[in-house]
Amino acid sequence: MFTVIFKVGFKMILTFLVVFLHEVLAAESEEILRDRSDIKVKTPNYPDNYPQNSTKIWRFKHNYGVWSVSIDRFFLENSLDCRKDFLEIKENKTSVKVCGTKPSGSLYTSKGPEILLKFSSDGSQQQMGFHLEVLHFVTEDDIEKTINDRERKRAARANVTKVVEGKLTESVLFLTLVGLLGLALVSFILLIIYYVVNVNRKHRRQNSHYNRNVVFQTPIIAQKSRRYSKSNSREDSKAEVNRDNRTPTRYV
Repeated sequence: MFTVIFKVGFKMILTFLVVFLHEVLAAESEEILRDRSDIKVKTPNYPDNYPQNSTKIWRFKHNYGVWSVSIDRFFLENSLDCRKDFLEIKENKTSVKVCGTKPSGSLYTSKGPEILLKFSSDGSQQQMGFHLEVLHFVTEDDIEKTINDRERKRAARANVTKVVEGKLTESVLFLTLVGLLGLALVSFILLIIYYVVNVNRKHRRQNSHYNRNVVFQTPIIAQKSRRYSKSNSREDSKAEVNRDNRTPTRYV
């Protein structure tokens, strides 16, 4: 029982390694062709026989248009459902396999701007292979689509420009309004400061004038008070003298 499980596991691991190595080799022989309108595709060693267990991939990419695949020469090993040597054409989820001998002429026309060609051979019989011509075409729909896309881009740029200009105008108006308000506030504060300074100056002037009057009037008041005190003292002394000189009144 253990031996059977070991054999089955070993076969599964071996199959996985074979498939993995096959995919790695296929990825290494992949060729990506972009933005080219006329491409020649040949099997390895063409016009000699292609090698056994060979895989070659051509990937065609463009931003628009379609691809047309035409046959110049086509000689592959014929098999049921093209299980041995074959040329496979892939586009999205569509896949077409071709094998055997085919006459020259049109082979396939894509519906979109990307297709993939894959050549694969097994280890049995080899042939001359094939020589294909792949052309890129631009359709009327693509031209209209390109024009519409350009017009949309222009319209979008114009809208963006209008929006940006509107925002700039709004921001300029807002900044102008803020600047005017700030200027008015600063002016109001300066007026308040000017008023306070003037009031303080007036108070200082009044206080200084009052102090000057007090300083000048004090000696005069002192002199007047002295004179008044002297006159009072003189009158008091005279009154005392008169009182002393007064004859006493006799009563009978």
